[in-house]
Amino acid sequence: MPSNISFLPPKGTPEAERLIRFYSNCSDEDINALFLKYGYKNRHSFMASMNTIYGMKRSRVVTHPEPISPSSDLTDLESNVLRLVQHSAISVGEISRQVDRSSETIIKTIDSLRAKHYDVVLDEHRHQVSVPQVPDKTFEATAFEYFRHFYRVGIVSDTHICSKYQQMTLLYDAYKEFDEKKVDFILHGGDVGDGQNMYRGHENEVFRHGAREHRDYIVENYPTSARNTNTYIIGGQHDFCWYKQNGYNMLEEICERRQDLIFRGFFDAKFKIKDLEIGLNHPGGGVSYARSYRIQKYIENMIGFITSIPLAITPVLQLFGHWHIPCHLPMYMGVDAVSLPCFQSQTPYLTEKGLMPVVGYAIAEIRLDDAYNMTGVRIEFINLNAHIIENDY
Repeated sequence: MPSNISFLPPKGTPEAERLIRFYSNCSDEDINALFLKYGYKNRHSFMASMNTIYGMKRSRVVTHPEPISPSSDLTDLESNVLRLVQHSAISVGEISRQVDRSSETIIKTIDSLRAKHYDVVLDEHRHQVSVPQVPDKTFEATAFEYFRHFYRVGIVSDTHICSKYQQMTLLYDAYKEFDEKKVDFILHGGDVGDGQNMYRGHENEVFRHGAREHRDYIVENYPTSARNTNTYIIGGQHDFCWYKQNGYNMLEEICERRQDLIFRGFFDAKFKIKDLEIGLNHPGGGVSYARSYRIQKYIENMIGFITSIPLAITPVLQLFGHWHIPCHLPMYMGVDAVSLPCFQSQTPYLTEKGLMPVVGYAIAEIRLDDAYNMTGVRIEFINLNAHIIENDY
């Protein structure tokens, strides 16, 4: 992968001095015009070059972390009802008494919260309101029912957007290659955003605070395919933090605002090409002593579980996010298992744990015979560690 080419005027020239003065006070909209003027493919590449060549790092307003709930999107009544229901089940009558509103108003408020992607559930039999531990929505598998014998799939994972260690420029480069190679669809293996309060000190590793700021940044900055190729995403632990706090499903709202992004639930999803199944999983736990060990044990447990279920389908390709390292375990118990790299460089947390992430992505090429049985899968890993950009935000 070639490094970014600078189209900026040489340092010390009159044009460079004018650019530096303008850049110091320009708006975000002005930056969008500047990177196009100087021939850059995205604003992140342009801003990285400004920092490298002129030492011009954009100043940012440091704000105090807001509550995890995007409270500015809620009315006072909605905030009060959410506060009452997010920790345990509570009756409609008790909510009505505490907020001094009628039961009918409380039920309408619950409907309003659900419209804003808060998973607040009303049990009509018990007349109780609660936030379930896991989303209650069932996400159907996406079917690609084409009569073809070759498919190319772009795969990214663990982008951790809003982390100070995100690699947004390289993510844009990945999508550019996906367009050049005309992938049929793109999969995202989870941890789209970096979340909040995942561990002690995590608030110092993000540059956006609160769900609303994360949501808006991801909607605005996540790359778009020039060929209008859809990206199917699952949520990981960092995405799930907002839901654990109060039932807010950020990814669902992001995908509602971005039609090219399609949410397929948290932690696990299945995709079909003809009768072949691709599994996408974002497990928990740390990296094992050997890269293949965790995915090997997962496949063994999965096969044992599937064989106990009549007519269950075994995935021919199983993809894993979360571990930030690439590994391909081919044809193990009939399954090609793949652990995915990431788009987050070394963080203080990973340094403390002694973990070394690999920044990059993968492209899978799947071949089928005339009966639409898989005859082979080729996994190409693209390692971008040599192109990591500091402060790429």
